[in-house]
Amino acid sequence: SCIAVDNAGGAEEAVNYLISLGHKRIAHISGDLVTQAATERLEGYKCALKKNNIPLKEEYIFKTDYSRGQARLSAEKLIKMSETPSAVFVASDSMALEVMAVARELGKEIPRDLSIVGFDDNPSGLYGPVALTTVKQPLIKMAQESVKELNRLMTDKKAEARKIVLPTELIIRESCQP
Repeated sequence: SCIAVDNAGGAEEAVNYLISLGHKRIAHISGDLVTQAATERLEGYKCALKKNNIPLKEEYIFKTDYSRGQARLSAEKLIKMSETPSAVFVASDSMALEVMAVARELGKEIPRDLSIVGFDDNPSGLYGPVALTTVKQPLIKMAQESVKELNRLMTDKKAEARKIVLPTELIIRESCQP
């Protein structure tokens, strides 16, 4: 059995939020695409653009390995582009915080010059110079469902494995603006 979060749905909601603020040049810094989470978050990003009739620009997609170092390199490239994105959806909060740091080092103001959304709801996102807008994973609910599922499998010998997908929640803070 598997307890998972709706990575694609969470990513789509994050990008839809940026679009609702008027952003059309939205980049994505992905995680390691060998992971299911990163692949689904990229799909959610693409889906939101498509549903809102915003052309997908491959140069706005930066594929990384979830590390802060790769996020730093991607942020430097993103900010130095000739047609700089006005917003970026980042596949993890730790990478999003690195993007924020790089942007500030290069003289950009968050969110005036660049709106940023992360994914995870890492508590560290609250304590930077600008509180990070993020997609929250229901970690406590995941743990509860895991225990229930394990109990079900142990007590019912005929029980079959299943996949339970839990919804995410967009947490709006200070890192985005129209």
